[in-house]
Amino acid sequence: MSAHLVTRRGFLRGVGATGVLFGLAACGDAGSPGGGASGGTVPFRYTDGRGRTVELASRPTRVVAQSSAAAALWDAGFRVTGAYGELGTTDGKLNYQAGNIELDKLDVIGRTWGEFNLERYAALRPELLVDLSFDDKTLWYVPQASVDEVDALAPSIGMKMPGLDLPQIIDGFMRLAAQLGADPEAGPVKAARADFDAAVAEVRAAVAAKPGLRVLAVSRDPEKFYVADPNAHPDLKHLAALGMTFVLPSAQLGPGEYFQEISWEQIGSFPADVVVYDGREVTSVAGKAEKIPTWTNLPAVKAGQVYPWKPAAPYSYLASAPIYRDVAGWLDKVKPLG
Repeated sequence: MSAHLVTRRGFLRGVGATGVLFGLAACGDAGSPGGGASGGTVPFRYTDGRGRTVELASRPTRVVAQSSAAAALWDAGFRVTGAYGELGTTDGKLNYQAGNIELDKLDVIGRTWGEFNLERYAALRPELLVDLSFDDKTLWYVPQASVDEVDALAPSIGMKMPGLDLPQIIDGFMRLAAQLGADPEAGPVKAARADFDAAVAEVRAAVAAKPGLRVLAVSRDPEKFYVADPNAHPDLKHLAALGMTFVLPSAQLGPGEYFQEISWEQIGSFPADVVVYDGREVTSVAGKAEKIPTWTNLPAVKAGQVYPWKPAAPYSYLASAPIYRDVAGWLDKVKPLG
């Protein structure tokens, strides 16, 4: 790994042991009808972000998914059988990446990065696994050491992430849910879509009211600081399309690279009016930041214009609408700092 550049997967692997978690061109026929019913059976066919095609004689019903993916399908009207990923709770609250999943209505085979209980997974007799693919090659939360065993138990789908913005990814999950049997015209789903559209309109108006406002998106850990490339993150990419101006990494990032790695001493080189920080960081980071002059002297920090960012939140209208409303809320309060 380069001293200055870091891929999302490499970053996750590098810091996952400490508990710090930073996270349709190739879809082919994904989202197209799986085929007409035959003898009461609806065939299933899906080509994922890795270029792999899953073909089944009938729709899978026993589906296991990574937490963000499981929550996206859940909100789209399809209930997964099992889930793994960020499913830990804090103060009784489920991790935001798990969205509206009801843990008592599914089986949990892993609660954080690196956890995947193969025996429990096999016991579910899975027909399909759904994860995210941030490199068009691998599944995000399936441990590399377990790939062969996981593949032997059921086919998998790696939802395409690179190059897409948030609405495109939400649309992909909506189409997958429909192929799995969910109703995209169900009342709650249509209401969530309308609410999301309204929240997007609020953000667009708030951005337009603050021309020139500069936003820096970062991930922090106790030793390093990471500057996000907005073009590489689906939510930031969409916010940029709505008019938000992001402070860019100072180094050229290559394909599959999501952050520029710098030291805490270098953060003053990225002037911004607002800083948004990765909501997946460990709790001790905030306390450390308060003792580092290069952080506390940032104009945005002095002005109190620092807010949480929620990457890898469920890719659904229901989960995204309140996040966008939060963005519109802080946009209304902040001001350019010159």
